[in-house]
Amino acid sequence: MGKRSNRMNLSKNLFALSALLLTFGPAVRTASADELVAVKVGRAITVSGDDIENATILIKAGRIEAIGKDVKIPAEARVIDRREAVAMPGIVDVHTTTGLRVPNERLADVPYVSVLDGIDPSSTALEAARRNGVTTIHCISSNSTRFGGQGAVIRSSGRFVDSMIVKSPSAMKISLATTSGESRMGSMAVLRKRFFDLYSRMKSLEEDKSGKAQVISKEEAAPTIDSLINIRPTWEKVDWKKVPEDKIPERERAMVDLVRGKLPAFVYCPTATDVFKAFEIIDANNLKTTLVLNSDGYKLVDVLKGRKNLGPVVLSPTFEMWETDDETGKRKRHLIPKLFHDAGIPFVIQAGGYSSSSRGTMFSRSGYANLWYQAARLVKYGVPRKKAIETITIEPAKVLGLGHRVGSLEVGKDADIAIFSGDPLDARSWVELVLIEGEEVYDRKKDRDLELLLRAPERPF
Repeated sequence: MGKRSNRMNLSKNLFALSALLLTFGPAVRTASADELVAVKVGRAITVSGDDIENATILIKAGRIEAIGKDVKIPAEARVIDRREAVAMPGIVDVHTTTGLRVPNERLADVPYVSVLDGIDPSSTALEAARRNGVTTIHCISSNSTRFGGQGAVIRSSGRFVDSMIVKSPSAMKISLATTSGESRMGSMAVLRKRFFDLYSRMKSLEEDKSGKAQVISKEEAAPTIDSLINIRPTWEKVDWKKVPEDKIPERERAMVDLVRGKLPAFVYCPTATDVFKAFEIIDANNLKTTLVLNSDGYKLVDVLKGRKNLGPVVLSPTFEMWETDDETGKRKRHLIPKLFHDAGIPFVIQAGGYSSSSRGTMFSRSGYANLWYQAARLVKYGVPRKKAIETITIEPAKVLGLGHRVGSLEVGKDADIAIFSGDPLDARSWVELVLIEGEEVYDRKKDRDLELLLRAPERPF
């Protein structure tokens, strides 16, 4: 009886340990300095150059050592033979809540928080991302905020948050959407005041040669809501060398980095007219910004085209809009990505995304959730194929300041690779294998959930 009890306890312990390991999801093991992996594919879409037929990608210590048609494979290399498949750079998701336990906490002014405290490595949304070839994720707060805190670029796989981080902080989320109980005018006034209050506090921290704080005017110290419409912070007058670092409150450090250009901002514009408000905030505070547009952003294509140093904008997952002419009653179709492409405005795309708080296995073969599918729709709507692939690889990588590491298959870059059964923009293709820094984090052959979903139904008696 005692031996049987011991065996039962051992089984329970092993089961609990297995459950614990599964909870944290697959690990991304850092490759050792001398590890070599050779990936053989029928075609490699490099993004940085021409496609390579019958390509071999040699990986050493998680980086691409060589890529080409005639790459010599060392005898000690581990070979992944997928000569029937097509390889492309791991997909980069530029703006998403994927990975967060709660995608929308509805906190209006929390510039000091970080998404790192809300990431769940076992999220089924991360599992779905890997299943769809996504290797790099810019995890950032949702649009129901004003200052939503600091985002982070993470890998789509890892047992612990620390092992997933690529870049943190990555950007501050600012949303021009109204928060609960506020009008649009009130929300904008609060946003202006938040920046001006910061300016006043930083000016008050400046010290002269004697170590005393500078005296600021009454208007700068306590401006009225009405006066904020006409006055702007004069950040160029702040001598940051005279502002003691130890006197900047911890809750203000992220905002200080924002106005000093050390931390970029992702600014969400819920309507087309909000773009003008965004420009006001950007110009008044010298922000480095990426605009996140809603579906009607196409109405300001001409305005955006004339904006200097705009940089790529993030388009809504809605690519097609219909508008009714009030006079004729006729409906007009607008193909949003084509309008931006024809206007020469650089853009990247985002997926509609899965709900991070959803439970259970997630599947989707089409629609907003898949960036490869979104890229295929770009081609359908008249965007060149090469440009379409760039919008989910190298361009979002550059937006995130990671173009030197991810987004293309080049020597020296991270070996983040998505391998498809056929052309990535063909709806009949499947993601067969995903590698992050040379380690296999997804294999369709081992995807038991997908296997159960696709198996033939049982025949009734």
